[in-house]
Amino acid sequence: MALRVLHVLDHSCPVLDGYSQRSRSIVNTQKQLGIGPTIVTSPLHQRDDPAASDTSLEGIPCFRTFTNRGISHQAIRGRWPILGELGVVALLRRRIDKMLDSGLFDIVHAHSPCLCGLAAWLASRPRRVPFVYEIRSFWEDSDLDPNRNILKRLRYQTARKLETFVISRADAVVGIAGSILQELESRGVPRDKLFHVPNGVDLERFTPRPRDLLLATKFGVDSIPTLGFIGTLFPWEGVSWLVEAVSQLYRDGSRFKLLIVGDGAEGSAVRKKIQNNGGGAYVSFLGRVDNKEIERYYSLMDIMVYPRLSSRITELVTPLKPLEAMALSKAVLGSAVGGIRELIEPEISGMLFQPGDIADFCRQASRLLQEPGLRRALGERARQKMIGEKAWEIAVGRYETVYEAAIRNSRACM
Repeated sequence: MALRVLHVLDHSCPVLDGYSQRSRSIVNTQKQLGIGPTIVTSPLHQRDDPAASDTSLEGIPCFRTFTNRGISHQAIRGRWPILGELGVVALLRRRIDKMLDSGLFDIVHAHSPCLCGLAAWLASRPRRVPFVYEIRSFWEDSDLDPNRNILKRLRYQTARKLETFVISRADAVVGIAGSILQELESRGVPRDKLFHVPNGVDLERFTPRPRDLLLATKFGVDSIPTLGFIGTLFPWEGVSWLVEAVSQLYRDGSRFKLLIVGDGAEGSAVRKKIQNNGGGAYVSFLGRVDNKEIERYYSLMDIMVYPRLSSRITELVTPLKPLEAMALSKAVLGSAVGGIRELIEPEISGMLFQPGDIADFCRQASRLLQEPGLRRALGERARQKMIGEKAWEIAVGRYETVYEAAIRNSRACM
């Protein structure tokens, strides 16, 4: 009988971001490989999908955790410090309790943040169901403010300790990047409990295609080299910085267009930066587009830029989007933070520049803009790297070893 796995997620589709896309790829590929996945999401899913209900996502059962009444509902909705987080854990644990009591699951596989992990551990422990915890990023690192006040410092320390608590009690721990595994080992997690399951890419969907002439004409990029960014505008992605950097590139004499696709917390700052730098002639902020159309927008872009700023989260976490670009045979230019260095071999499968260094960015971008042969060579080698190493079937196949270890370690603790 197929192994039955309950995935505990903060949120899932139809909310679209890197987190939900990785989750979708994992469960869909597991189903193809003969594993039986089921999804349950935390109460926080409703913030972005208020009409959410129990459903089936591409044939995979998906259950929601509702917050319709009571103090937990008020605390979560009001974003009350501490009480809101406790409410998330309490409601999610109750939901997982009921699902595990059905006896239908062999593994509980929780994905960060640690609120999901804590609820999953509390529910799985008394029922002796093996518990896997997966770290995609550390919750405490999401606040980039270096001048945290006392409340923020306390929140940081609490989140870090809670994360370590959950990690230490998991039967197996997954990290999406090698740097995350090193961090976990430094916190005392035994090496034989740690497993690496990196991000992958859908090679059938992300296949090289010619430039979409209709869109190219619409955005005025039918005859000019084009830089592109596609993704969520989190502060650490550095897109405001990118607008500043390309304004210098333009002043230096390079001619190009920059297309920015996506939106998020930095959206207003990016728009303001374009206006302040007089970038309207060479920067187009396109905002969100239908995910089903995203390949059309990729087709417009000759060079994909990932200008991440250096911070703990970007040094530790590998992004998903560069893999899509590399699968599409795009030339990739990224800042040399740890999460991107893990993906790109400089001058072989992409180009790197020093984080936050506008002069270095301009040097590398100018080379790519002026040398179409270099762009083609980088893109072709990147595509071959994705085929050989990054198909989701390869990455998700690693979970078989993870689950075997979790079952073995769980039995040893009985």
